[in-house]
Order: sequence, then C-alpha cells, then structure tokens
Amino acid sequence: MKKLIALAIVAIASHVVSASAGEAVASSKEIAAPPPPPPTSYFRSNEFSLGLFGSYGAAFNDNTRAIGNHAWGGGVDGQYFPLQYVGVAIEGNFFNEVPGDFFGSTVTANVILRYPLDTVFPGFHLAPYGFGGVGGLFNQSSTFTRVTFGNNLNRSGSNNEVLGDAGVGLEYRFTPHIGVFGDTRYNFVDGPKNNYLLTRFGIRYAF
Repeated sequence: MKKLIALAIVAIASHVVSASAGEAVASSKEIAAPPPPPPTSYFRSNEFSLGLFGSYGAAFNDNTRAIGNHAWGGGVDGQYFPLQYVGVAIEGNFFNEVPGDFFGSTVTANVILRYPLDTVFPGFHLAPYGFGGVGGLFNQSSTFTRVTFGNNLNRSGSNNEVLGDAGVGLEYRFTPHIGVFGDTRYNFVDGPKNNYLLTRFGIRYAF
C-alpha cells in the first residue's frame, strides 16, 4: 500500500512539473517596428529631361529694348540634374517682336537650384526652383552676327547681344516622368533700357 501511495505521489509530481515547463514565458522586451521608408520623390538625381514651352516677353520703355514692346514665342529646353537639388539647362526661345514684326531668338545656359517638396510631404510632387545664367540674343535685322558691348538698342532688332538672366519657377510632376512648369525671369541686355521680363509655361518629360 505504501508503494502504491508513493508511486501515485511521484506520478502527480511529474505531471505538475511537465505542465509548468510547457507554459510560454512572456518576454519583457518588445521588438521595435522598423522605421518607415523615406518618401519617394518624383524629382531624382541623374535625371535628364526635355521641355516644350510657350513664352511671353514684356518690355517697359516704348520699343527701345531688345524685344520691342513685347514678344510672343516658344521654344525647347534640356535639363540635367546630377544631384537631386542642383542641375544645368540649355534653352532656345524663338519669338516675334512687336511692333516691327522682327524674328528674334535667345539661347541661354543656366544653373538651377530646386527643392522637391515631396521629400518632406509625401505625395506633394511640387518643386520650387531658382536659376541664373548667360546667353545670347539674336535679331533678324542684324547685318551679321556680332556681340556688342556699350551700344544702345534704339529700336527693336538692331543688334545681337550678350544677355544674362535670373528667375524663379515651379514644376509639378504627375508621374516621375511627366510634369508641367512655369517660370519668370529678368533678362539683362546691354543696359537697363534694353532689359525685359520673360514668362514661360510648358510641359516636361523626364527620363
């Protein structure tokens, strides 16, 4: 009888020990969730793009500036951004000077600084930008292509000129490849009375 009681006690004790060993032990440490990925920007580094735009130039000195009183036109540009925030551009703009009906054009090279807002606000694919550079103004009535310094443009279309420009703009991307843009710049052409404003609106395709 004593043996049976001893065996029963051993069996019960072993069952209790095995049941306790099978219970899961809760960890006192919580596993931290991984940080969210950075926002995806539609404006990338190593990006090349082509733009097609319409333009309007406005002068303020009654036809004594480089483009006459005003000029309607359009053109193309190419941009390359080796960095997400810094790029370069080459642009050709072709226009009709009013009055006088002269054909004119400009070729400019600019350095661009942009700030993609979608790096801070995901889904808001807008980038303000500023730019500045140098180029040339070419007019139909020039007898030959020449660069002049110190000559006043007393009428529309009289000389080819060196120009400088500086401006600001906005670009919005619908996709990483397709967007629209608009900007305004001040063009410096051989003295204050020949300077003028130029506004552009266009579409852009980025590769």
